[in-house]
Amino acid sequence: MEAKSVLSRIPVLRVLVPFALGIMLHQLWHCWWAPIAVIAAAILLYLFFAWKSRSPQGRLRWRSYFVIPLALAALALGWLTAVIYCPPRLDEGQRAGRLLMGRVNTLEYTDFSMRMTVDVLDRDLPPCRVLISTRGCDYTMRAGELIAWHAKLGEVGNMGNPGEMDYATHLLNSEGIRYQQHMPLTQLKKVGYSPTLLSRLVNARRELQEQVFNSRLSDGAQRFVVALLLGNSSLIDKATRQEFSAAGVAHILALSGLHVGFITLIIWWLLFPLDYLKQKKLRLALTLAAIIGFALFTGGSPSVVRATVMIGFVFASLIFFRRSVSLNALAMAALVILLFTPSALYSVGFQLSFITVAALLVFARLPERYTSRHRWVNYISSAIMASIVAMLATVTLSAHYFHTISFMSVLSNLLILPVLPFFMVLGAIFLLVTAAGLHWHMLDGMLDGLYNYIRWAAGAVNAMPLSHMGGVYMSTFGVVAYFAVMALVVLWLYRRNFRYLLAAGVTLAVGLAHSLWTDAQIPRQGMIVFNSFTATPVLYYDHGTGYVWTPDEEDTDSASFARYHAGFLARYHINNLRFIANDTVVRLDGALFKPPYAHLMGHRLVAVGSGQWKHATAPGRLNVDEIIVTKRYHGGAAKLQELYKFDRMILSGAMHATVLTPLLQECDSLSIAIHPLSRQGAYCIPSSQ
Repeated sequence: MEAKSVLSRIPVLRVLVPFALGIMLHQLWHCWWAPIAVIAAAILLYLFFAWKSRSPQGRLRWRSYFVIPLALAALALGWLTAVIYCPPRLDEGQRAGRLLMGRVNTLEYTDFSMRMTVDVLDRDLPPCRVLISTRGCDYTMRAGELIAWHAKLGEVGNMGNPGEMDYATHLLNSEGIRYQQHMPLTQLKKVGYSPTLLSRLVNARRELQEQVFNSRLSDGAQRFVVALLLGNSSLIDKATRQEFSAAGVAHILALSGLHVGFITLIIWWLLFPLDYLKQKKLRLALTLAAIIGFALFTGGSPSVVRATVMIGFVFASLIFFRRSVSLNALAMAALVILLFTPSALYSVGFQLSFITVAALLVFARLPERYTSRHRWVNYISSAIMASIVAMLATVTLSAHYFHTISFMSVLSNLLILPVLPFFMVLGAIFLLVTAAGLHWHMLDGMLDGLYNYIRWAAGAVNAMPLSHMGGVYMSTFGVVAYFAVMALVVLWLYRRNFRYLLAAGVTLAVGLAHSLWTDAQIPRQGMIVFNSFTATPVLYYDHGTGYVWTPDEEDTDSASFARYHAGFLARYHINNLRFIANDTVVRLDGALFKPPYAHLMGHRLVAVGSGQWKHATAPGRLNVDEIIVTKRYHGGAAKLQELYKFDRMILSGAMHATVLTPLLQECDSLSIAIHPLSRQGAYCIPSSQ
């Protein structure tokens, strides 16, 4: 019997793949008339094939070609959808010098500021969402609040550091935000309150979250309950995130299909009396309604929506007695998400979620060939197999986005996942009890005990030798080559045709050759002054060792520095960091740190700002190549010209605008070459690196 093709088994792929390609095509060409033209071409092509298929012989000959106009139409629809949902560009008159009004959509607090997304309601502007941050906090502010402010919107930009996350693209794709503004809290005025359904849900989650944090549960368990059941994982501290990521179980910190699956099973079990009343369809419908309500209440993240849509298709097939194909339901879930949020295609969570589930479904039939007569053996082997498959499916994306690979994720999943449903059940009961204003000591103790066990398991796995490897760099080409190899290996496992295995070997060889060639092009030595909001870190690297000097005399958090610049460190194979204190002298082969001076890559540098440089200068003008002006400097450029003969001034990205603006104007009047880090990004020596 002839094997069915992938498109015949998963027909939604005929639409999903070209639809996703159309979304990617929008990144290259933003216009609305081109997809319209493609749709017209698809209609004409369909009419041509229909005319050719008038006879039985024609239908037999041309029926396989009808997939072409379908694919073209899906491509154009994906392109057009991305154009429609793309945030508009505003001209200078629309972005500044006018009074704007908007509705607060989401709201987050930090120690001394607020960060909110606001939907602009001005009739003269196209619908858009902006990011507003304030100096100072107003704890009475709620989602749905109507606010007014004088616009001075700027386009969201990146820091300009090599290897950094593309924050502007991330914000554009994840939240549809192109513009932002920072202002004092006093310039923001409340003008009313007009909540929507979503803003009411945001406020309800916030109130319930405040009740959780006012409870007697331990701090860590409180954050865990809020992350797993209210969908807010932003409050998980960085140390916990790093620990769980290294253990390979970072996916449990954010709501995903795993949690939705647990909740579905719990609700399904609670509704078991309906089976005795012969109301199985009602049981399915109520379970699905509860899951949809949970997805809406927690904010509707892509992974939760994906799981909800998949469960919806499976339950609908059971209600209407239709055969359900899991991969087809997964593809339909992806199509539904991309239809309403095309930018989700670039989301890390979307990619990890769908690839992991797709891999599990593809490999689901393989263990059937190796089943045992003992049920417990099958359970353990299935769990181990699922963990291995999930690890293999996400290892390259983890390396590409997070530059970390966990080798013990199978063990950590086996230790943690069995207790996670119990934590979620107790957490749900805890939320109900807390919302009712009650308190159960025993419930707090059980939740704290489970949380401490989960933390212990993650820490124990991390303590094992070779449990994980950091500083890994994986290019986009490497990710594509890896998944191509995996797809060919899967085809070989199912069809046992050695041509697939040979193609996998060739693809692997090409991927390795490309990786070795790109690594050979990476310089092993260089110097860079990073752009930062808090300091002016200088990094000199030489064959795998990096030396970090912060001339602002600010305390440098080594873990934060390594985490923020993980992409750069991994790309340049810097696996060892040393931090230079401002009261020490460090001599290296071809480099010297003698704060406030340094001699790096043949360049003489001096950092000014703390006062030490005034006492370390020579009686006459001292020759240097670059002057690093830190945030502590409040003098003028003419004063530095009296003391130094230099080629360029590097202005710290941490300088306040009230100090930076007059300094830029003075440098322009004196014809001084400058490099403001806040505007031009990091400064590299030599610039070709």
